Amino acid sequence: MSNDIKTIHLLLLEPSSNHAEKIINAIRNKGYAVRATQILGPEDLTIILEKQVSDLLLAVSDHSDLSAKQAIEQIAQFGRDIPTIIMFDELDEGKILEAYKDGACSTVSHDNMEMLCLLTEQEIRHLDTRRNKTQAELALRASEKRCTLLLDSSQDAIAYIHDGMHVYSNRAYLELFDYSDHDEIMCVPALDMIAKQNQEEFKQHLKEISTNNDQHNFTFSGARSDMSTFEAIMTLSPANYDNEVCTQILIRSANDNSELEEKLKEISSLDTLTDLYNKVYFVEQLEKAQERAVENACTYNLLYIEYDQHNQLKGEYGIAGVEKVTQETAKWLSDKVDDDFRLARLSDHSFGVLIEDKSSQKAKDLAEKLCKEVKPHLFDIEGHTAKITFSIGICPISDNNTKVDQYISDAHSAASRLENGDGYKVYNKALQNMGEEVDPVLVEKIQDAIEAGRIELLFQPIVKLHGEEKSLYQALLKLTDDKGNIISSDKVFPVARVAGLGVKLDKWIMTQALRSLRTSQQENEAQVFVHLSSVSLIDEKIVSYIEKTIIASKLDKRRLVFQFDESDAANHLKRVITLCAELKSKGMITCLSQFGANPEQITLIDQLDVDYVKISDSISDNLHTNAESAAHIQHLLDEIHNRDKQSIIPKVEEAAMLAALWPMNVRYIQGYYLQRPTLKMEYDFSSSGF
Repeated sequence: MSNDIKTIHLLLLEPSSNHAEKIINAIRNKGYAVRATQILGPEDLTIILEKQVSDLLLAVSDHSDLSAKQAIEQIAQFGRDIPTIIMFDELDEGKILEAYKDGACSTVSHDNMEMLCLLTEQEIRHLDTRRNKTQAELALRASEKRCTLLLDSSQDAIAYIHDGMHVYSNRAYLELFDYSDHDEIMCVPALDMIAKQNQEEFKQHLKEISTNNDQHNFTFSGARSDMSTFEAIMTLSPANYDNEVCTQILIRSANDNSELEEKLKEISSLDTLTDLYNKVYFVEQLEKAQERAVENACTYNLLYIEYDQHNQLKGEYGIAGVEKVTQETAKWLSDKVDDDFRLARLSDHSFGVLIEDKSSQKAKDLAEKLCKEVKPHLFDIEGHTAKITFSIGICPISDNNTKVDQYISDAHSAASRLENGDGYKVYNKALQNMGEEVDPVLVEKIQDAIEAGRIELLFQPIVKLHGEEKSLYQALLKLTDDKGNIISSDKVFPVARVAGLGVKLDKWIMTQALRSLRTSQQENEAQVFVHLSSVSLIDEKIVSYIEKTIIASKLDKRRLVFQFDESDAANHLKRVITLCAELKSKGMITCLSQFGANPEQITLIDQLDVDYVKISDSISDNLHTNAESAAHIQHLLDEIHNRDKQSIIPKVEEAAMLAALWPMNVRYIQGYYLQRPTLKMEYDFSSSGF
């Protein structure tokens, strides 16, 4: 992966210099070099458009001297491709629709810096794609002109056919078949230019090319216009001519050196030390794999394999010893890797394998097999024996990379994530796109835990302090790394959100909670609180998913209580108000958690139609030792109860806390004092003694 810092030439239609500076700093913190120009009116924009090429316009919706719509129109008049993101004080569907109609690419809340940075990165990627496409089209036109000149002047007889008819033939081809001009041969089917005894073979080769895209060589008898014949070798290969999918015909004399050329080509594709394919040949195969992935919806995976002991062996046995190990490793891999897969040596101690593999499962199975079976194998080095282990990176082949070498680089970066070697990793683009504030090692541990099934759902009872008991549980996620250490749930969801795993985890928790409710002995009465992270709150399809999942479980809709944090609700207030209303209309229950953490958000209980409100554990920790904290909690409880909502105090860890809570009339409590989280819902609510 390149370490070059990308420069963004930014236009800011923003009257506030302070806010403009805040935007610039936020984008810089994402790893970009920002060259920003603040626009205050149409004259400023005209000067910039005349002087330089810009990448992005960030515009407030209501600038007094130059509206965002006028700025977009002015940019269009100059014929510039500058995507525009419009910033609104408050997002409204009507305003958003109008902005898109005016030509905006995206819209965002004026103060949501995180979303603004994500949209900026997205629009810059789209802009780069458009610019690369334009450059590629220009380069293609230039290449086509050069190819046409080369074809016309070539001494080899070359033609292109489409549906069996000629669409192009060069001068050498015309002369070979004794035709005088191009128009004359265009009316002649290619089949008529081949002797009858070879026509069936010719048709069979054409049929095979249409399915496998491989090159075909065969000897044939050509038929000239005067009915005379000649012996030659024809090479058929798939091609494009004038934007049409065609077949290229190349004809050489039967007594030429084509076999020798093929032999030389084969020798040039081999690595001299190991007799495996070399990197040049492997890259060519990657290019073909990418073409097939795009055109034929084939799926390939690249394995990057290197042995971990390279530096150690080099220090002990020198370069000659390392080369011996590389040779022995190549032989060992040749025996273990299927002949249908492409195996090549990529560098001193690394190898590549190319596999056609729809699901990556073949690649994973092969990587696991190689890692397992190489460990007990003994390699001979000048009379000494050595053992090695592999670090293997797997990268899928798709149309995302324009440079084929990038696949090798991505697979290598995946292998590099193995701290101690001896294993395999699958390339994850999310790790590449994350900011520096997220620990990639932690992301790796979370993903490994999910993939390896080291993920469990625990249940902690929520007990009614006064009145008739009710069976309530909080669903809690437990992940462990490969060494059995628990990954703190406080760290899991912030990282999962950045890595794109937030919604996936939320859905997994819902599904497991419903499954546990169905098998629980308390299934006729128990309810489970499940947490919705911020990414699920803004997912407009989440309510539909919830409803379908509960219906499929055949349980009552009120068996799950959907919980979300105060801070997430405040950041996405309009969306969460709608979400609560949708869930309520479908007969479901909601809970606002971490309430009171921000004194300014106390009005949320008026704006959100929730059934339960859970006090923030950050202010309830010391209520039994701090009179001021106890008074504050009593005030919050009064506010909750005055609105006919049920209150919950979490993290009740000792008897002194329970004693302090008793006179406060709190409805429910939760914490280790009652019970630690367990795998099953088996708490005896009737024996709590409250």
